[in-house]
Amino acid sequence: MNMPEDKRFMSIDEHLKIIQEKYNHLAGRLHQSETLKDAVSIEKTGEVVRAARKSQGLTRKALCQLSGVSYSTLNKVETGSVSIRLDIMMKIVKTLGLNLWIG
Repeated sequence: MNMPEDKRFMSIDEHLKIIQEKYNHLAGRLHQSETLKDAVSIEKTGEVVRAARKSQGLTRKALCQLSGVSYSTLNKVETGSVSIRLDIMMKIVKTLGLNLWIG
């Protein structure tokens, strides 16, 4: 390989810059995986909603009153028997203090 003399070797600063960039990239990926470690699939959303509701001592009726979602819709969400609109799911998870990740 015919490279000019000054391009054959990188300085320590250049090596350190590359290492820092790789480190930052990996640290970002680690943070993302830590953030998503509790993420569940859409099929398990109803189970998570039910568990969060119960852990907060809420009945379905109480969660419906707080979130503005109908009892029948909440029942369907918790039993996994319905495709739900995003705005309705957002009302439920916001009321329970949960995060909703779409990706």
